[in-house]
Amino acid sequence: MRTILITGAAGNVGRLVRPLMRDSYKLRVTGRNDFPVDDREEKIIGDLTSEAFCQEVVEGVDGVIHLAGLVGPDFSFEETLEPNYRAVLYLLEACRKANVARFIFASSHHIVGQYPSDTTYDHAVVPAPDGYYGLSKAFGEAASAMYAHRYGIKTMLLRIGNADPKVVDGRRERIWTSGRDMVQLIAIGLKHPEICCDVVYSVSNCPDPVFDNSRAAQLGYRPQDFASDHRAPEFRALSELPREQTRKVGGFFAVNPLPVPKRG
Repeated sequence: MRTILITGAAGNVGRLVRPLMRDSYKLRVTGRNDFPVDDREEKIIGDLTSEAFCQEVVEGVDGVIHLAGLVGPDFSFEETLEPNYRAVLYLLEACRKANVARFIFASSHHIVGQYPSDTTYDHAVVPAPDGYYGLSKAFGEAASAMYAHRYGIKTMLLRIGNADPKVVDGRRERIWTSGRDMVQLIAIGLKHPEICCDVVYSVSNCPDPVFDNSRAAQLGYRPQDFASDHRAPEFRALSELPREQTRKVGGFFAVNPLPVPKRG
């Protein structure tokens, strides 16, 4: 049974996938603050903005699922520098030194959030981030690609749609992903022999989908869950939502005022 490191294990996505992976992998889980774990998980608390901690936490693992990062539409560029830029580079460099074979970078649909939502986008679309969070994901994908091609770390760039337990509205229904389907993609990233540095979208079966996930299908992905089966009781149809929050892929992130970049 291979040992897999999950960073950001206490976050929403970490809590979603960990219970579905415990029977298949030895999980080493990490976060900045303490959090509850299963007795099958090895927990290490620390800060990924420390080079020494990154080297410690990847030692002896076969693959890394990097979920950690600062998420939100209101964070300034400066606030994202340490957790979303330096931490990615430190972790990738630690993987290189430790000969980690597989790396999965949790990207986001916000990397293409400024595109109109009435068009479908595939794995080859040029990034158009909707804010500093999405911009940091573009950096993370580029950094991961650099290490993949320079050092042969087999890498999956996992552009996550909406991973809420329930689908709350029609915009999210078009990009929703279940935990089970995300874990299937993770397994492909950790095992598939043809992975080099591949972009896939973590989305389930969605009505009027925003993303063409043909590359994931080529790699064997067959989503099992349907977004329309997981609507929340308070579900709001797309037609009921403010137009300014649905016309772009990134929703509110794409229209939220962008903080002015400044030093210090």
